Amino acid sequence: MKILFGQLVLARGLAHRESPRQFSLATRRETQAVAALRADEATVFDRGNARTEVTFAIAKRHDSAEHALRFAAVHPQCLAQTTGGLIFVSEDASQIAEIFLPDAVLRALRCVPAGQVTETVYEFIGGALTTQPPTA
Repeated sequence: MKILFGQLVLARGLAHRESPRQFSLATRRETQAVAALRADEATVFDRGNARTEVTFAIAKRHDSAEHALRFAAVHPQCLAQTTGGLIFVSEDASQIAEIFLPDAVLRALRCVPAGQVTETVYEFIGGALTTQPPTA
């Protein structure tokens, strides 16, 4: 799977050995439960406001340990200036090609260099997932 945040490529996919690991996705909707007097059951209302939280890790190999350290130092700043949605691109032709999380916000990032490799854990939050590209 390839992952893009705005125009920035976070994971280049299987060909580059940069597929997401520890992938976790949670969705929630705002609800309201109302308990009426003497009613047998409470009534639950869907208030909408879908929210999606996505967490994943990407391991990247760099040319040297120095390049890995530089990536770890500079990458968070690059993401701080990036806006747009997350795009998940399937590399399996039998699956849906792209899934979008419009208006995603990077909530947390942890980048750990170890020799020539960095492991970066990303935490994003956004609205509802969709298979339709966002309109401009």
